[in-house]
Amino acid sequence: MKLERSYLFFDIECANCFGGIGKMCSFGYALTDSAFNVLDSQDVVMNPEAEFDWYLFSPKNKCKLAYSKDYFRAQHNFESYYKGIKKLLEESGRRIIGFSSANDVGFIVSAWERYGLEPINFCAYDSAAIASNITGNKRGLSEWCSFFNIDTSGLTSHCSRDDAMMTMLLVKSLCAQKNVGIEELLLKHKGSRLSVEKYIENRELKRHRDEIIKKLEAMYGKKSRACLSDKFAGKNYILSRRLLKNADEAYKIADYIFRNSGILQKNPKNGGILVVHSSDEQNIKDKRLKTVIASEITDLFDSKH
Repeated sequence: MKLERSYLFFDIECANCFGGIGKMCSFGYALTDSAFNVLDSQDVVMNPEAEFDWYLFSPKNKCKLAYSKDYFRAQHNFESYYKGIKKLLEESGRRIIGFSSANDVGFIVSAWERYGLEPINFCAYDSAAIASNITGNKRGLSEWCSFFNIDTSGLTSHCSRDDAMMTMLLVKSLCAQKNVGIEELLLKHKGSRLSVEKYIENRELKRHRDEIIKKLEAMYGKKSRACLSDKFAGKNYILSRRLLKNADEAYKIADYIFRNSGILQKNPKNGGILVVHSSDEQNIKDKRLKTVIASEITDLFDSKH
């Protein structure tokens, strides 16, 4: 028996994201079949049990939330809606689609972690990435709807259900533009899909990188009190941006320079030696700086072990 597909378009709003943790205050969705017939839609409004970021209700802010603070606070919290949301997202044969959905996947993860609940495991396709891949441009959800002349009358931005509906209408328009069904569209853009597992892996990698960068920051402009040699004495070194993308490798090089009397600088304006990732990067180096390829330093390090 052929599995009947369903498609859940969703959006989440948060009271704040302080500390990198989103405090969910609404979960909106539109559930459709493959022909974009809406089977169900709802705005699940909840008490975030947290302070609202001041700008969300600022008169100058274009991203105002759809309800008042008092209305949000009068609702039940995420834990009360957890089972229903989990069922919606984990339903067999269901595709999940959001807009800039990495953020929303993260909000779901933050919510169950905050309340000590079991994980909600799902994958979400990103309609923002799909639209960008097709057109070569980047826009917000409302801007994409305007670009494709999508009728959004009666829908309000930052009402989660309405944003979910706009996401659905955007995907419907993209299918029409490419003359394909939704399954074919998603298959062609499977690279836009993000699983909860991958999100958590990426988050841990980012946390690790942030820790390494923090250690690097502590070295800038300072001399080691326990130098192993004077190999780099009197020399200033700057790590290139490309090199810093690999935080572990950058730290290995920086630590070796630091412990051998070199001075690490964050800003190249005072001159120095730029440590680059590879010979290719030398072609775009700052003309004021001398350069050294990272492998030349790591070779020195490795020769000591």
